[in-house]
Amino acid sequence: MPTKAHCQITVRHYECDPLGHVNHAMYVHYFEVGRLTAMTDAGLPFGAVLKQGYTVVAVDIYVQYKAPAFADDVLEVESYITDFHGALMTWQQAIHRRADGVLAAVAEVNGAFTRADGRPTRIPPAMRTLLEAVYVPEAVPLVPRQRRRPYTP
Repeated sequence: MPTKAHCQITVRHYECDPLGHVNHAMYVHYFEVGRLTAMTDAGLPFGAVLKQGYTVVAVDIYVQYKAPAFADDVLEVESYITDFHGALMTWQQAIHRRADGVLAAVAEVNGAFTRADGRPTRIPPAMRTLLEAVYVPEAVPLVPRQRRRPYTP
């Protein structure tokens, strides 16, 4: 049965900004650790993807910051796939402070399978079968995307 993947990260002091909060860019790193851990737990470590002549690249990431995290906080990263489409898979992710359960950030990430030369390719069937261990299509998206108008000078 598919399930959401979880991992823990302890915030290191050097990941914080001068105000003592986790720097916003670190959340992108934490989310990546969550996705890689989920893939490994599903039986598809990233090294195995590379050995078979593929890679997975982030196409886009949308993050909403909800509450700060601080040095020495233990964070719980929840990760799961909500959609497969050709070369793409859509991940939903959340980070909670473990001590009090407060939601710190949520993200939606689209990742694409590519060949070693960078060309997008359909997710190989054997790899998709493994990834379906963290495929929860009925989950409500954590990040309702807001459509923005394109920038026009």
